[in-house]
Amino acid sequence: MIKRFIGILIPLLTFTTLIGQDYVMFNTGYLELKEGQHVALQEGVKKHNAKFHSGENGPGAYLWYVHTGPNAGQYSWSAGPLKFSDNDSQLSKAHMKDWESNVAKYARDHSWMFMMRDEDMTYNPQNETVGENILIKRIPIKNGQKHVEAVEETVTKIARALRRTRSTTARRVYRDAFPSGNQEIMLVYPFSSWSEFEGGVRGLPEGFQDSYEKIYGKGSFRKEVMDVLSNHSEGVTHEVMTMVK
Repeated sequence: MIKRFIGILIPLLTFTTLIGQDYVMFNTGYLELKEGQHVALQEGVKKHNAKFHSGENGPGAYLWYVHTGPNAGQYSWSAGPLKFSDNDSQLSKAHMKDWESNVAKYARDHSWMFMMRDEDMTYNPQNETVGENILIKRIPIKNGQKHVEAVEETVTKIARALRRTRSTTARRVYRDAFPSGNQEIMLVYPFSSWSEFEGGVRGLPEGFQDSYEKIYGKGSFRKEVMDVLSNHSEGVTHEVMTMVK
């Protein structure tokens, strides 16, 4: 983990605010418990983040518990918002030793990614960057430019519909900055209560299909959203995460 950690993981010296920043990006990875020590890992990450990722001398870092999806029962660690240039400085020995003793001792890290936000496909009325409770829909796209273009068009049209209806529901869209194999789009929906999932709603506002079809025509939601995702993606994974405070 350390070699990768040094080269690309955590930004250190320069804090970059969103003001004047031309892109929003996070570095994320999963933490899989080694022996089921939830409390020890949570406290260890809190200590590490407070010491090295408080947001005062560099981008902040956050920890979420993963409730659903293929990584359910694990944790998601994220640093940002950050820029690529934040990775030019190597980690100090004290930083690495602290990660080893407070985090790596209790969990195996994996699946590191630089998540870069796509503003054209994003609808973010409150200009938020970090949500305490989030639903992430991961859409792996089939290989081939036609598949990528079809999914991108669908996700973009949904963003336009959210803007036209002035929805209060945010939907932030991210890409893997360094994709390996299939490209993937990640839709991030903040939520305040689990009760928002009652009635089958999974991210988009209740009644959104009707709103979409008022804009694009009757039957357009099935044709332009459901059928496109069915034909051009490998399916959708739902990850519900809540922040560990």
